[in-house]
Amino acid sequence: MSWRRRLGLIAILPALITCCSDKGSNESNAGAAGASSTGGGGSTEECGTGLTGCDGECVDLDADPTNCGECGVTCGAQQGCVDGDCIDAPASGTGGAETGAGGSPGSGGSPSSGGAPGAGGATGSGGAPGAGGATGSGGAPGAGGATGSGGQNVGTGGADPGTGGQVVGTGGSDPGTGGDQGTGGATTECTNVRPTGTDWDEATCDDWATQTEECDAAWMIDNHFCDESCGRCSTTGTGGNPGTGGNPGTGGEPGSGGAPGSGGAPPTGDVFDECRFHFGAIDSYARQNNLAAQLDYFTPGWMGQSDTFDMGYVCDDAGPGGPLDGLVPAVVAYVIAFAARRDEGLQDCNVSGSTNLCLYGATYIRNNMQRILNIYASYAQGYASCWGTSRPIIFLMEPDYYQYHAGGDANALSPQEAGQFMGQIVSTMRQSLPNAIFSLDISPWIPDQGAGWYPNFTLSDFTFINTSGGGTDADGDRIRQVNDMTWAGVSQVTGKPILADTGYGAAGSSEGHDAVWDVPSNINARISDGVVGINQYNPNSSWGSTISQIRGQLNTPSVCP
Repeated sequence: MSWRRRLGLIAILPALITCCSDKGSNESNAGAAGASSTGGGGSTEECGTGLTGCDGECVDLDADPTNCGECGVTCGAQQGCVDGDCIDAPASGTGGAETGAGGSPGSGGSPSSGGAPGAGGATGSGGAPGAGGATGSGGAPGAGGATGSGGQNVGTGGADPGTGGQVVGTGGSDPGTGGDQGTGGATTECTNVRPTGTDWDEATCDDWATQTEECDAAWMIDNHFCDESCGRCSTTGTGGNPGTGGNPGTGGEPGSGGAPGSGGAPPTGDVFDECRFHFGAIDSYARQNNLAAQLDYFTPGWMGQSDTFDMGYVCDDAGPGGPLDGLVPAVVAYVIAFAARRDEGLQDCNVSGSTNLCLYGATYIRNNMQRILNIYASYAQGYASCWGTSRPIIFLMEPDYYQYHAGGDANALSPQEAGQFMGQIVSTMRQSLPNAIFSLDISPWIPDQGAGWYPNFTLSDFTFINTSGGGTDADGDRIRQVNDMTWAGVSQVTGKPILADTGYGAAGSSEGHDAVWDVPSNINARISDGVVGINQYNPNSSWGSTISQIRGQLNTPSVCP
């Protein structure tokens, strides 16, 4: 990837030539077969196959530059550890329009966003007022819970119900009822995703609803196709039934509107159990120092290192009784780049200046679309088998996907073509994982906050957008100070919350813990820009304690997927 530095934490020499520069230690977690690394430290038996305990940490003596061949043997500044020997490392090529992000995968994403807000979506109107007086408005909408319908229900999370509509005009012998409460909108996401892979792919959801009888078919309902057009949900409240009217009061005053229901906190969505700012880490770190108890998600090795599913360890780690039980997997899907490397030797753009993904990646996609889809199908089937289809799992899709449009390939994908092919990938995975959550990659060098890029994608397919491995700035409006894209700008263009990461240093080396992301005022500023999570790629041993100390100082995000 020419646009960011992403090399494995342990891959210094051969990995500079044959492996993704953006993988960092995360790619090494999975290994060539995607096997999970063992964390913690201690004895060899505790560390597991291939790892050795050195000073309380589990390391690979064949590849760890600080424990090369034996515990405590440190390679020089310009050397890497290969097969237990310290060897001088060649400089990597630049090859792209931007420095590669390097490092391990970005953080994760989730199933549906929690839906069009319920109470606190559109406020229920409270119905037509009874003749005895006007109903109150029901208060300002809460951010997504039960409606403050005409003052009868509290706004989502609101402490006080709106009282309006209950007071009747005085003097009337039979006051009007004021009408039934409005529903306030759907409490889960109401989508309108059209079917694909049929003989009528050009049809809109309105076409399916008005020109066919398929709305009631099980395949449409189970896959949530055209839910809104088929009348299975609504993005707005019903408005309530009109009041019965009764005998009009003879001159009574209108009922008071009552105090509006307070908005309260947004409801928890379908991805995370709690509505709060989320913390994540690479799986090898998440297993150490009791850190998992403070995390919400973790990132395993990057997906696509084989033609077929090789990530069963993710299900073992995060399954019942596993060391990461209760955390949401956020899997970086890098299938295109891995397949192009296996098939044609194409490297990331900052590894090779000539035979790279920038110059030939789009051509590879055009010639191998079905092969790419088949690999995605295998991984989706594998996860469906070991993880199931109901538990949340996030896929962070194709880091640096923008390079296939702007990397310099003579057969570059247009933004429209890039969006259409990504839609085919998502549709392929959803055939086995109908409830999977998808996140779209952020390349901070895309001009105009991505306004010419992201609208070409079916954004309803995605719950999040995410950075991936290049380091980000917690204390500034810009994602990186060297680029013009801002946190708030890209979130507004896409309408999506952001999962951020801390990234890696040069050649995939660790830059250590990024303490700027531990400052509550910085995190709160980014929360206001749309950021809902941070993945610390190289957390220190006390980060769990830090998270525990700062959680109470953090604001609640405006959306809670």
